[in-house]
Amino acid sequence: MSTRKFEFGDRVRHTKRPEWGIGSIVKTEHLSVNGQDAQRVAVRFPNAGLKTISTAHAELEVMTDAIAGPPDVDKHPLAGWDKMSESDWLGEVAQRKVHEAMVSLSEAVRDPFNSLQHRLGACLDLFRFERTGGSLLDWAVAQSGLDDPLSRFTRHELEVFFDQWAGNRTEHLQLLLGQARGDRQLVEKLVAAANPAARESVRRLTVER
Repeated sequence: MSTRKFEFGDRVRHTKRPEWGIGSIVKTEHLSVNGQDAQRVAVRFPNAGLKTISTAHAELEVMTDAIAGPPDVDKHPLAGWDKMSESDWLGEVAQRKVHEAMVSLSEAVRDPFNSLQHRLGACLDLFRFERTGGSLLDWAVAQSGLDDPLSRFTRHELEVFFDQWAGNRTEHLQLLLGQARGDRQLVEKLVAAANPAARESVRRLTVER
């Protein structure tokens, strides 16, 4: 449960659904959940419309407008890059950073300080993204932090990035399944709650082992 008190006008990102983009809080109200203070907030997201969210169940991350220093000092890998000129964006160093950001998996999946259950669950959740249709753009928003990825990338570029990212996703899932081999109950519980694409990937990787 978030302990932060959100206010009208705060710009936030839903940590579990970053593809919704950076939204603005348009309404807040107090509520109590299991005896603890929480809030119900209405957030207008650019890619998902108006959502009503309880801070008792969802983690909202406050985003700041100011970017101090180079783009990589902010929490998101590409934060601030949408404000750069086209010539800066296309520079050699910039391109390497952009490529790395677009094909890397999130910290929630890779951070060894997170529990194996947390990392495996987060990895399985990534299989909600597909290479086709609007799902590709949802992935690009989540991966880049840009509300309009097509303002910086062509669709073909996004598809190439996605293919590399998806390969990393599968490799990391295989690694995590290997680490969880001794806890069959944990794996079965997480897989049962996962989306069909994730379940199929686990089945395929399990057969291949």
